[in-house]
Amino acid sequence: MVLEVIGKLDVSEETKLLSKVEEDDGAEARDSLELSVNGFQVLPSQSGGLSPNDFDAFICNSGSDLYYKSLSSEDGPFVVDFYYHSHVEYRWGGEGLRKTLIRWASSVNEKGSGDDDEQIVTLAEHLSTDYCYTFAVKKPAAVPPVRELRKLLRIQALRCHVVYSQNGTRINVIPVLASRIQALRYLFVRWGIDLAKMVVFVGESGDTDYEGLLGGIHKSVVLEGVSCSASNALHTNRSYPLTDVISLESNNDNVVHAPLDSDVRDALKKLDLLND
Repeated sequence: MVLEVIGKLDVSEETKLLSKVEEDDGAEARDSLELSVNGFQVLPSQSGGLSPNDFDAFICNSGSDLYYKSLSSEDGPFVVDFYYHSHVEYRWGGEGLRKTLIRWASSVNEKGSGDDDEQIVTLAEHLSTDYCYTFAVKKPAAVPPVRELRKLLRIQALRCHVVYSQNGTRINVIPVLASRIQALRYLFVRWGIDLAKMVVFVGESGDTDYEGLLGGIHKSVVLEGVSCSASNALHTNRSYPLTDVISLESNNDNVVHAPLDSDVRDALKKLDLLND
């Protein structure tokens, strides 16, 4: 199973979203699926919940880092996939990109702070990694649309992938070849994971790379009521309609809508991934 983690890897607490699948249908049903949970705050583990060892891989920082559970206690609970870094580091700007982003954040703060000295955008050092520069945003409405930042970086020949996440309160800048969906494809190429048995759980809206999680041969479960108010400004500024890149029609067999409080097994049965 695959878990997408927000921020640096810290899974001392687990998601219990899928616990009923294992409780009632057994480990065999669980092992028949590859599961990716997108954008969920991890919840305290309870009896019958999932532990870190139930997940084979952890996609972190908008897809810029990939971890696996460690087989040796000497290496700690998780190990990073350095080969994945070599796969996505093409034209990564490194320190030069970081300095440019800090100057951009300073200009945003100067223009939007007004009479107070509150910082609108700040570099989150404790959340950033070698391949993900993370910025905390206190006033999402005062930050330029994602396409403007992308344009600024392209003008300066800085090739990277900019993602506005968590309702616009966080900005992740990662390598141009990195993304959450690319991480899933990488798992297919390197480890032979069957994407047709991959299930991605998403909300009704999400980060600015949201559409990438709904296309392809993998299955998607859209949880109604999750991220339904996820800063529409993040998506209204897109230069193309969302329907141009993903199908929202009810006859799309790879996408199922399910209320958040519903039994997740019903959605998996509709996708023909669990038997009645």
